[in-house]
Amino acid sequence: YDPEVKITILDHPGQLEKANKAIQDAGFGIRIECIPIDLLDHEIPYPAGYDVVWMSQFLDCFPPEDIIQLLHKAKNALNKDANIYILETYWDRQKYPASMYSLHATSLYFTCMANGSSQMYHSEDMYGMLGKAHLSVEKEWDHIGIGHTLFECFKP
Repeated sequence: YDPEVKITILDHPGQLEKANKAIQDAGFGIRIECIPIDLLDHEIPYPAGYDVVWMSQFLDCFPPEDIIQLLHKAKNALNKDANIYILETYWDRQKYPASMYSLHATSLYFTCMANGSSQMYHSEDMYGMLGKAHLSVEKEWDHIGIGHTLFECFKP
């Protein structure tokens, strides 16, 4: 790893409390800054000046209208020529039918039992949300790990 690289984590205060303890225990406190933020308060912008924004298994926790706002805020946090990376499990990009069915079942769980609004999205749905946030996919990688897809997005 490059000790000069600085990382900022944005999340809800409760989540950050747990993350910050693990970060400190691992000795990375000097490299990682935790900023508590209500991610769903769309009036609060993300801090700006980043070369990369990484969203891993994050956007599927929200309905489309919130995803579009979260993407807008991430886009506005970027430096010129910077990228957003989105790692998700899209049900249409699965290598095995059982994986696709598992993601459908997870969507039902989220909708019925967890928060009532999140789901595992079809990749075309994400493309549509990215377009509404004025972002484009530059590269994509399928089958990372068991069933993840990584989108590299940029501001056109």
